[in-house]
Amino acid sequence: MRAIVLERNKQVNRRLARYFLAAGMEVIVVEDPRDLLRHTTATEGTVADVIVADTFDGDVVAQAVRASPGVRGLLYTAEPLRRSMRYLVENPAISNVLGRKDFDSTPRPWELAMVLRRLLEPRAAPPSLSAYLDWGYTSFQERVPSSQARDTVVARVQSFVLQLQVPKRVSEMFGELAHELLMNAMYDAPVDAAGNAKYALDRKAELTLAEAEQPILRAATDGSRLVLQVRDPFGRLQRKHVFEGLARGLAQGEMDTSHGGAGLGMMVCHNSSAAMFFDVTRGIQTEVTGMFELDLNLREFRTQAKSLHFFQAEEH
Repeated sequence: MRAIVLERNKQVNRRLARYFLAAGMEVIVVEDPRDLLRHTTATEGTVADVIVADTFDGDVVAQAVRASPGVRGLLYTAEPLRRSMRYLVENPAISNVLGRKDFDSTPRPWELAMVLRRLLEPRAAPPSLSAYLDWGYTSFQERVPSSQARDTVVARVQSFVLQLQVPKRVSEMFGELAHELLMNAMYDAPVDAAGNAKYALDRKAELTLAEAEQPILRAATDGSRLVLQVRDPFGRLQRKHVFEGLARGLAQGEMDTSHGGAGLGMMVCHNSSAAMFFDVTRGIQTEVTGMFELDLNLREFRTQAKSLHFFQAEEH
């Protein structure tokens, strides 16, 4: 697989090239947008599989992927996500944006490696929880059969986070994230045999789920990162609900009442995490993972560039 990376900073583009090569990809690094477009034309004989650049050059990436069906776009950014959302909403070939600390930094190496591996092996199973953490992490897992159990598990998540000697607000954020992801998994995801939503019309109703409908929550930490993951056994989440919901929320804070409040729900995810990973196997499962960096203070967290990823595989 071949990647073309547009990066003006020589030190950063050398590091990026190293990461791509380590992932087993052929990589061409350019510093001028005109060179990227030249390399992606068939007449040059160097058509890429992946086009990579900072969101600052998002128009160039969008132009390249629209001109070459089958080519994926990958963005990274040192800015808030709002500017990136337009490219994700308008271009189905761009489903990943990686946050970075500043314009002299690369994205997080482990996160970039994970995304590149997913691009290389699109049919592979979603990464295990350990992929988000260093060796030696601690975790817990709960199956959530009812709305009462949901509240108990949310409280356990908050207690788990508080024991890490972090500000109380961090535990509250992860409690809000756990509650939102479980609400989506319990009320929006389940369908009947005809494919009709079973519980989405009343998200305030007390609910007890059959075993085959129950979501699983995992929480884990390695002391540097905190990870929360919720999996439902339906695989119904759609790309547009993630990207359009967040774009709308970042722009205006409006609620999308047609799909369980996707706009406000996505804002909860955005405001509670440094990176969100949505992994859908159509008709099988949806797995949503949020990551928080424990060494950031809350002011840094609020202003840092965040990551957003959506992966989808068909049932097979």
